Amino acid sequence: MKKHQICLLLALIINSASGYAEDNFTVTRISAPGGEVVFANPGEKDRMYDQFTYAATRRAGDFVFLSGSEIGPQEGEGHDVESFKAQVRRGFTRLQRRLNATGATFQDIVQIQSFHNCDTEFFEGDFNAQLGAIVEVKKEFMAPPYSTWTALCVAGHFTPSTVVEIQLTAYAPIKE
Repeated sequence: MKKHQICLLLALIINSASGYAEDNFTVTRISAPGGEVVFANPGEKDRMYDQFTYAATRRAGDFVFLSGSEIGPQEGEGHDVESFKAQVRRGFTRLQRRLNATGATFQDIVQIQSFHNCDTEFFEGDFNAQLGAIVEVKKEFMAPPYSTWTALCVAGHFTPSTVVEIQLTAYAPIKE
């Protein structure tokens, strides 16, 4: 497969995370040392895990690690701040499904890392506008006490239309 074909495939995986398919998606699990790998959204098992060989979500004891979730416009969506907020909301909803499938919630998040494409044609604002939009949407999902957060500018992402990728770590003791 050529790089542009892989990028298009990954864009389809990421963008399939909206719509009715997720509402009916059955969570699946693979046992792993100290915990499990969890698949909570379409594409996570067959494409991310089997094809690209990484877990979208993995529980290791009392910690839950979520690989980055790419956020950006789907075909036909706007590049303005209000459209970006809707895209961030969609991304946080995917992250929430992944957390919930492990028994964790946004209140269990101890660390956020976000990787911002600060020079992209897919967002009309600057880095501060991205952060402002994310903070506004983040408040809909997360309440105090807040986690740590490191935000970095990057030159690009695997999927060209990605504006930001958000990675999470949660401390969520296993309930027995």
